[in-house]
Amino acid sequence: MTTTTKATTLSQPFNNKHFSNIPHAACVTLFTRNGRVGCGTFDRNVQTGRLVSWTAVASKNNDANGAGRELADLATVVPYVAVLDESDYTAETVAQLINYSQGFTAGDQYGTVEIGGPLRGILVLTSANGGGSYASPEPLTPQGDNTPSEAFTVSPSYEWNVNNNGDGLTVQDMYGLPTAYVYDTSTADYLRQVANEQASLHLNVQEDGTDNAYPSILSEFNYYMGPATHDGNAATSKTCLEWKDVDGLWNPRCLPLGGNSVWSVAGSPLPLGYNAGDGRPVVWVAAGMDATSMFHEMVPGANTAASNILTVLLAAQAIGGVKDEILDQLYGRIGFALFQGESYGYLGSRRFFKDLLAGFACQKGNEGVASVYKRKDDETTTRACLHPLRADLTFQNLGTVRGMIAVDQVGNLGGGKNFYVQGGESTGGFGGFLGQVMVELSTDDYLVQASAASQIAQDDGSYPLPPTPLTSLVKISDSAYGGVALTGYDDAFVANSYYHSHLDSTSKFQSIDSDAIATAATILARAAVAAAYQNEAEDVDAQTAAAYGMELIPDAISSSSETFQKLYNCLFQDGNCETFLNYATVEEKNDAARTGIDLGIGQPLKSPPNYYVSIYDLDNGQAAVRASGKLYGSLVEGDGDDVKAYGEDVNDVFILRPSLLETSVFGIFNDFLGRGSFSNDDDNSANELVKCQSTTDCSSVSYCSTASSSLQLPTCAGGLCICGSRCHYHLALDEALIPTKNKNPNYFEIQEGDAGVSAMYTEPFWDSGVGVRIYNDAGNTPGTWAMSMGAVAALLCFMVVYRLKKTLVKEKVY
Repeated sequence: MTTTTKATTLSQPFNNKHFSNIPHAACVTLFTRNGRVGCGTFDRNVQTGRLVSWTAVASKNNDANGAGRELADLATVVPYVAVLDESDYTAETVAQLINYSQGFTAGDQYGTVEIGGPLRGILVLTSANGGGSYASPEPLTPQGDNTPSEAFTVSPSYEWNVNNNGDGLTVQDMYGLPTAYVYDTSTADYLRQVANEQASLHLNVQEDGTDNAYPSILSEFNYYMGPATHDGNAATSKTCLEWKDVDGLWNPRCLPLGGNSVWSVAGSPLPLGYNAGDGRPVVWVAAGMDATSMFHEMVPGANTAASNILTVLLAAQAIGGVKDEILDQLYGRIGFALFQGESYGYLGSRRFFKDLLAGFACQKGNEGVASVYKRKDDETTTRACLHPLRADLTFQNLGTVRGMIAVDQVGNLGGGKNFYVQGGESTGGFGGFLGQVMVELSTDDYLVQASAASQIAQDDGSYPLPPTPLTSLVKISDSAYGGVALTGYDDAFVANSYYHSHLDSTSKFQSIDSDAIATAATILARAAVAAAYQNEAEDVDAQTAAAYGMELIPDAISSSSETFQKLYNCLFQDGNCETFLNYATVEEKNDAARTGIDLGIGQPLKSPPNYYVSIYDLDNGQAAVRASGKLYGSLVEGDGDDVKAYGEDVNDVFILRPSLLETSVFGIFNDFLGRGSFSNDDDNSANELVKCQSTTDCSSVSYCSTASSSLQLPTCAGGLCICGSRCHYHLALDEALIPTKNKNPNYFEIQEGDAGVSAMYTEPFWDSGVGVRIYNDAGNTPGTWAMSMGAVAALLCFMVVYRLKKTLVKEKVY
C-alpha cells in the first residue's frame, strides 16, 4: 500500500492535527507455545522519542561538533525513535540499534523512562523506489529450524529462502521495541526529512555532555501487547489463554490464529449421510490461502497467496467443464482444497489431514447430528459434531488419499519460463508417478522439470519439501501418501521475490507473470485428470495418463479471459471487489435460508487485499452451536444443570461466519464445479443459466440432471443457478487447541494428549487506544517565557489601573 497526500509539515508549533494518529501498519506481538515474537511497548505507558535517522543513531563518533568526542563516552542520551527506509529494515539493522541502545541510559526530557534504553521505537518509511535488494523477514529455513513450526516441516534445516537473504525478523522477540510502517508517501517523505535534520542534534553533543533536546518532533508509541512474564515464567500462548482476573474468573487475554479452509470435489457431490462414501481415492489439488509479513495489516501476498489461489480456482473451472459422468468413471476422485493458516504452522492442512487420516472421533458418535435440527430429515443437510465441534462431517465420506498436487509461488518465475516439480519420488506413495506426469505436461512456452532440491538428501535421510500443504500430508502419513508441488522456483525461492514481505504486492515492487499463472492452472488441471485416470493396478504410464489429461482438457487457460481478469482484480488489487461481494452475498442468503439466521458477510479482504489469517473467534470464522437459545463453542449434553440437549429446541442449529475470502472461494468452487451436471449433451455454455439471488430462486430450473446423484439439485452460486453444492468448510486451528466444552465461543484450552510440538500461535487483545502519534515538542522554555511575559504584562496592567484609580479619586470622579 502506497498512498500520497498533500505535503505535510509540523514546522508550525502545535500543528499536530494531521499526526494525531499517523497512518501506519504496526508490527504486533504473537504468543507461541514457548514464548513470543513480534513488537510492542514494555508496558501500558507510551514510549516517546525524538525522530532521528537510524544512520546517525548507529554512528559511534561525534563528527558534528568537531571535538572528536565519542557518544560512547556519555552515560545518558536523549530518547529517540530510529527512522529508516523499508530497504534498511533488516534483522541486522535492528540488532545494531538494540546493541547501541543497551550501552546508555535514557534521559527524562520527554518523560520519565522507567524501563529500557534511549531507543523508544522504530518508524519504517515507505519508498517509491524499488531499486536495491530487500531482505525477506522470514528465516532462511521458513517454518524450519529455530521456528515455532520446525517439528512439522520436512527437512527443517534446508534453506529455501537463501536467495532472498531471509533474516528471520518474523520469529524474533522484540519486546519493548514498538515498530510501525508509514505507508503514506507524503508523510514518509516529510518524516525522512525531519529525521535527517534532527540527526545533527543527536550527534551534536555539547561540551558539558548535554543535548539540545528542544524543539524536536517526537514520535509517541502506544502499543502494549502483553507482559514478558507471567507468574515468574515467560508469557506464552498457554498463559494468556488461561489468564484469570483478580477475582479468579477465567478471562483470556488472547485468541488463537485460525479460520476456515475450503475444500470441494469434482464430479458428483459427495453424499452427506453417515458412512455413505464410495471409497474412491482422492487426488488433492491444494495450496495455502494466506501469507504473512512483519506488519499484519499489510500482507498483500501477491506471489505467496494470491497466485496460488488463482491457479487452483482456474484449474477447478477447467475441470468443472467436464461432464460429471465422465469424471465419475475415473478410478480416482479429484478434490480441491485451499487451506487457511498455512503460514503459522500449517494450521488448515494439518487439522484437515489429521481429521481425515488419523481418525476423527466425535464424542456422541461419528454419525453426528443434523447441522440444522429442523432440517434433520432433509438429505441436503450436512451432519455436524457437538464435541469436539465440527460444523460439517462430510469429510468422513471421502475415500483414502491417492496423492497431492500442491502449488506454490507460480506468479514470479524470476524472469524465466520454467516450472519446477518438488517432491515426487522422494515423498513416497504416488509421488513418483505424479512427478513424471507433470514433466510430460510441459508446454511450448513453459518447461516443467524436476527440482534439484528433490535430489539433495539431508542428514536425517529426508529430501527437502518447501512449506506447502504437501508437507502436512507427508508428515502426518509418515510418507504413506506422497505427491508433488508445482512451483515457480528450483532449489530455492526466486531472488527478490519478497517472500512473506509487505513488499509482495503488485502496487509495490512485485512483478507477476499472468501467463505463468494461466499455464500453471492448465498444467494443474490436466495433471489432476491424469492422476485420477491412473487405475488401481497403476499400470498406466505417465505419458499415456498425461495425454488423457490433455484430451479431456484440450483448451489452455488464457490470462486474457474474463474470468481470469475478474479474479486477478479481486486477488491482487481489490479484495472487496464486486465479484467477491456477489459470491459472498449469495452464500450469506443461502445460509440464512438454511439456518434461519442471517450472520452477514464475514471479515473483508480489504483493498488492497490482506492475506493475514486473523484471530479465530465467533466473528472471525469460529463455528458454534446454538442449543435452546445459548451459544457454545463445543457442547457436551448433560454436563451441567443448565446445559440443554441439542434438539430440545426445534431451532437448534450450528452457525459459522467465514471471512469474505473464504465465503467467496466457497461460492466460486460451487459455481465452477457445478456445471458438469447439465442434462443436455451440449457443452455447458449452451445452457442459458437462470439468474438468482439465493438457492430458493432456482426451484424451477430444469437443466440439472440428478441421474448420478440426488444432490445435484439446482443451487445458487455467484448469482447463477448451477447444479449441486460440492463445497465444504473445515476449521483451521492449531491441533493442540480445542474450544472449551459448554462455554461461550472464544474460550479455548489445550486438549488432552497434546504432543507438545505445535506452534500454537495466539494474538493478544489490542487496547482500543493503540497507535502512533507524531507531534512538535518545544519543551518548557516557550511556556516559561509565555508565563513570565504574562506576569510582567499583568503587573503593568495592575500598575496602570492603580495609577488611573488614584487619578480618578483625586478628581472626585471615582
